[in-house]
Amino acid sequence: MKNPDCLYTLITGASRGLGEAFAEECAARKMNLLLVSLPDENLSELCEKLKRTHRIKVHCKETDLTKREAVVDFANWATDNFAINRLINNAGIGGTQVFIDSETDYLDNMIQLNIRAMTLLTRLILPELKKQATSNILNVSSLAAFSPVPYKTIYPATKAFVHHFTRGLEAELQDTSVHVSVLNPGPIMTNSDVTKRINGQSFYVKLSIMTPKEIAQIAIKKMLKGKSVIIPGFMNRFNAFFIRLVPENFRIFVGTRIFKRESRKKRIHESTDNRSKQSAWKQPDQKTVAS
Repeated sequence: MKNPDCLYTLITGASRGLGEAFAEECAARKMNLLLVSLPDENLSELCEKLKRTHRIKVHCKETDLTKREAVVDFANWATDNFAINRLINNAGIGGTQVFIDSETDYLDNMIQLNIRAMTLLTRLILPELKKQATSNILNVSSLAAFSPVPYKTIYPATKAFVHHFTRGLEAELQDTSVHVSVLNPGPIMTNSDVTKRINGQSFYVKLSIMTPKEIAQIAIKKMLKGKSVIIPGFMNRFNAFFIRLVPENFRIFVGTRIFKRESRKKRIHESTDNRSKQSAWKQPDQKTVAS
């Protein structure tokens, strides 16, 4: 039986990157946590660390939210066992690929996680949120939501959905206790691969880079103040303003120049890795023949 006086913040994609930073920030604010991520991402270790460090209640669940039944089962488990007053829809995937070269499973997983999981989970958790005296929904979108981006194609389209869905839901819930916010971050230093890719960009792009911790601190602070649209960092706010000013065709032209180059570098890197793996795989056979 859940305790209605013990409230929890639910965070998806909580095992690493921005999701982990959200968990750390919320734990530092003494919020009890429900964390969910894919299996085998050491989520239980993070939970134990947050419990010990911040003396809060933390519960974890590992599941694949690209599966519809997993979203429903997780939402039922969460609402049956915990009183929830904050939902942070952080889980999402993206990347830079030529569309025709993309695996269909990769594209489908991006759509299911970035759009369907976020939508269904919000719908299933919302009745629980409305029971609380005050509650919050924070959906993680991106600056990419404001423009088409060649060589990313699906990702900005999914983030545009997140942005517009959130703004529409905010209007529907304006007379309730539920405050709805959307976060539109720019480049994030989430891991070594992303860091390497971002460092290959122009000096102007590098000015927009923020760490997950910086973004999480700003996002949670503004969410609690009821801010509707959260764009962390001066350069990212400037970029969002600039994007709206320039014609779409110019934005697409600039995006093509930037991400076509990135896509080409990625293909060369992957080709080099594959050759290295093939060479390593052949070596044992060569030694066997020699012996």
